[in-house]
Amino acid sequence: MSNEKLPDMPTILIVDDTPANLGVVVESLENRGYRLVVAQDGMEGLQRAALVKPELILLDVMMPEMDGFEVCRRLKSHIETADIPVIFMTALAETEHKITGFKVGGVDYITKPMQIDEVIARVGTHLNLKAMQRQLQAQNAQLQVQQAELEQRVMQRTAELSISNRLLHEEIDERKRAEEALALREREFRTLAENSPDVIVRYDREYRRVYFNKAYMGAAGIEAVNALGKTPQECWWLASPSAEEYTERLQRAMDSGETDELLTEMADSEGKPVYRIMFLVPEFDKDDRAVSVLSISHDITGIKRMEAMLRRSELEFRTLAENSPEMIVRFDRDCRRVYINPAYEHQTGIPLETVWNKTPYEVWKPLMSCEEFMTRLSRVMDSGKADRILLEWHDQDGCLVSHDTHAVAEYDEQRQVIGALVIGHNITDLKATERSLEESKAQLRTLTAKREEAREEERKRIAREIHDELGQLLNVLRLNVSTLDFRFGDANADLRDKAHKMVGTIDHAILMVRNLATRLRPAVLSSGIVYALEWLVQEYAESTGIACELHLPGDEISLDEDRAMVVFRIVQESLTNVLRHSGADRVDITLCSVADSCEVEVRDNGKGFDQNSIDKPNSFGIVGMRERALILKGTLDISNAKTGGTVLKLCIPIE
Repeated sequence: MSNEKLPDMPTILIVDDTPANLGVVVESLENRGYRLVVAQDGMEGLQRAALVKPELILLDVMMPEMDGFEVCRRLKSHIETADIPVIFMTALAETEHKITGFKVGGVDYITKPMQIDEVIARVGTHLNLKAMQRQLQAQNAQLQVQQAELEQRVMQRTAELSISNRLLHEEIDERKRAEEALALREREFRTLAENSPDVIVRYDREYRRVYFNKAYMGAAGIEAVNALGKTPQECWWLASPSAEEYTERLQRAMDSGETDELLTEMADSEGKPVYRIMFLVPEFDKDDRAVSVLSISHDITGIKRMEAMLRRSELEFRTLAENSPEMIVRFDRDCRRVYINPAYEHQTGIPLETVWNKTPYEVWKPLMSCEEFMTRLSRVMDSGKADRILLEWHDQDGCLVSHDTHAVAEYDEQRQVIGALVIGHNITDLKATERSLEESKAQLRTLTAKREEAREEERKRIAREIHDELGQLLNVLRLNVSTLDFRFGDANADLRDKAHKMVGTIDHAILMVRNLATRLRPAVLSSGIVYALEWLVQEYAESTGIACELHLPGDEISLDEDRAMVVFRIVQESLTNVLRHSGADRVDITLCSVADSCEVEVRDNGKGFDQNSIDKPNSFGIVGMRERALILKGTLDISNAKTGGTVLKLCIPIE
């Protein structure tokens, strides 16, 4: 049979492994106009069902490999064949067997051997049910389309009505807002006007007072009944301007439509003048026609009095500046000289007209560069912080003149910087004294260096004489005593005992001589600063019981004898101070070289350092150490360590 489906002919798929047994059924169905498609196993049935999509499937239950129940399950699991009704065909009539068929998706059951009338009736019934179902689905789809169209028309109409309603409400709300805004502005005006300290008056086109606030009555001293509805000619209270002039100004503001401004004057109860700045503001209707004038007067008596005080202050400043022996120069924001007192010309020898309204770039005399001065002056005006600037130049005789100038920022009433004021004090004599003191300090330092050098040489000489001469005499004396004991000791026991005691005393004297010579001038200094410090640390630890450790660099440090002696003496003095004042039980000495300098650090774990002890009378230890460092152009700092104790740092150039 052909697989093509004729129009309007229901297609029935028969799945049976023995289709020959269904010949009568097939013939009967074809005679009634049905189109039959046959499959001989379950897999073929699934394929033909997916391809043909029949209106009904007659499915045999008992088939090899895949029974009818499994075929039905697979048909119902695919969306393309899930809606096809399935009628099972079987020779078994057990109820449980039928229930299984209905569970897997079957709609009916035909028992073999099949009766033609029963088959045709069942097939027709289910085909009619499916046709009715399709018709109902089509009608439902049509109803849904009609319902959607109806809902769309309803929504469109509702939207149109909503828009119309919204526009109407918006128009009503706009009118309400306009009315409320107008009422609010009127209330705000009344509230502002009634509580304003300024005098507020409204004049109509005939220049009659149609409104005035409480401040007007308080300032004018006029009752409302005497002023309301009256023109300036009928009721006036100002000393200046006159009523006629004031009316002319009102008319000018009304005709021009522009705000006018004038100054008024009157006398208060004590006869003192009161000044007000008055603004005449025209008011317009909706056609932009001036219908009234609002007069607003603000009391500026305080400002006028302040201006008078400023003029007096400026006069006092001028008097002070003109007669001051100090140089006074005022700069504006562009660093132009806007004021110069006569002392400037006297001190610098530059005529005032030469520098007036000029910047330092245009006229400059001091030795300091003009760029540096301008930078510092601009910094004063930008930051508001005062600055002290030393300006020096040579006078006509070639002598150096020095001025200590103090630059401060100047402000206006809004605290905005408007310039800078520079006041210069002549410190030429003071600078000369300072230079003389510096020269004296330099001479004293040179003298100190010479003294230290001479003292070290004297120590060296004394140590050599003690070691060489006194030491030799003691050795000779010991030799003689030993010889005396050797020759006569056997015969005289008392003599031998005395000789032994004398040798012990002489040995002790020799040791003292050696220690004295070492303290005066350690011989180990000749071997370098490292060996000298190692000897000092060992002697200090043994004699004081304080743990002392020396930390040395990996590289060798080469210092000449003078520098080595200074470093040795400073470290020696610092260890003495640790023993006397710190109460420490440990000292660490670090020696290193950085670039072209030698650095030494002495750190203890004691009670710290009192900074005020340097200024105590007869306290020359630290002063002496610093002077020794300055002799070699080095630095010495003493401070308290963060972890406790004192830190001494010495830095001297190697060459």
